[in-house]
Amino acid sequence: MILHSFTLVCLLALPAALQAQDIDKDIQKPAREETEQQRSSRLAAEAAKREAPGEDVAYEAVLADPDNVQLNYRYARAQVRRGDVKGAAATLERILLVDPKQTEIRLFYAIVLYRLDNMIEARRELDALKKLSLPPPLAEEAAKYAKAVESRSKRTHLNATAGLGFEYDTNRNAAPNRALFGGTDITPAQRRDDTSLIFLGSIGAKRDLPFQAVPEVFGSFTYYQAEQTLSKTLNLKAYSVAGGTVYRRGRAKLTPTALFDHVQLAQSTFLKNRGGELRLDYRFSPAASLFCSVKDVYQDFMATREVASAPERNGVQVDVALGGERILGPTMKAGIMLGRGFKNAAQAYWGYDRTTLGLNHSWLLGRGMFLLSSFNVNEDHYKQADTAIGGGYRKDTTMRAAGTLGAPLGLLHPKLKDLLWTLTYEYYHALSNVPNYAYTNNKLATMITYRWEVGL
Repeated sequence: MILHSFTLVCLLALPAALQAQDIDKDIQKPAREETEQQRSSRLAAEAAKREAPGEDVAYEAVLADPDNVQLNYRYARAQVRRGDVKGAAATLERILLVDPKQTEIRLFYAIVLYRLDNMIEARRELDALKKLSLPPPLAEEAAKYAKAVESRSKRTHLNATAGLGFEYDTNRNAAPNRALFGGTDITPAQRRDDTSLIFLGSIGAKRDLPFQAVPEVFGSFTYYQAEQTLSKTLNLKAYSVAGGTVYRRGRAKLTPTALFDHVQLAQSTFLKNRGGELRLDYRFSPAASLFCSVKDVYQDFMATREVASAPERNGVQVDVALGGERILGPTMKAGIMLGRGFKNAAQAYWGYDRTTLGLNHSWLLGRGMFLLSSFNVNEDHYKQADTAIGGGYRKDTTMRAAGTLGAPLGLLHPKLKDLLWTLTYEYYHALSNVPNYAYTNNKLATMITYRWEVGL
């Protein structure tokens, strides 16, 4: 009778355990979605102010005809497209020394200074343009950047993002093709597709400090919610708070950040993360940079009606990453990341060692449109076998490939210029020597986001 009761409880808990494995993936989703939305917003802004690929001019051509103003101007624009903004500033300054009456070139020089965060010099150039009679297109552009310089010159900056979207998953409950219990095959949970309405909101603040080595402090609050159409037990809400400061020394930037996450599953608190991250960035050249980060978080899981065994996962998770980015051309950038992770858990069969490889690519398509693509693979080696399931020491290999197409809705109407539309496809495939944790899922998501920023 005791054995029968134990078997019944385990069989009843099995679907929840399968869902919990998908929850492990989803509890990282709010942070990941926020990162992707921030990256999308940044790419949209970058694409909007980036020139379409034009004819490149070789430096040898400039040397052959150094007094040709238009040739030098084309060379400066080519430098910007290549990411050499400092070099472009020097070229434009040289042109204006020779011919200071070139209003279009002076405006472009002011924009370059703005992108270099040299607000004092940018304001000086824009003030000089105010005294001149400019054609309407140049006057409108100059007024727009004068407003942007005024905002950027403020010491306190606030930003907010709000997004509303829709997702479709082909295997929302992470159902495998096979399932084990006590080493014996049993009927797995039925695969279930589902849709969800998603909402993302964030508020961020940054304060510039009067210190060269410590130029700023920052903080942010993010809210994420996904309401399932059918699988209400997988409804997700998350609140994330982060804050830190920045230390600069030459080409290096060190960013310590304190982190806190509160995740609710089906309207019940499921997880609280407390910890921090230390990240070091180093820029070798205008086209290449390297980073290293260490993240240490204590994961505090709470028992819920759906996942009563959640506290078995309590413990520290440490992730170490090393990576870099390189500009490949006027409109493309690629990055790579290698990582190691370590999870200690109250029950050793939830602890693991992880090896990670990540690749990403950004492509500016013109007119503010962009395409983001990424591929990530994790290999997890668990520290102890779960004898209730069987199958030996668990080893998982998970792969995720995703692509996001983004476009500003200002392409449809100027009044929609602050709205960004994105369409994302994601393929997720988990391989495991324990078949309970092997499954695939396809996700299609679309979202409209609005970003607001002001200087105080």
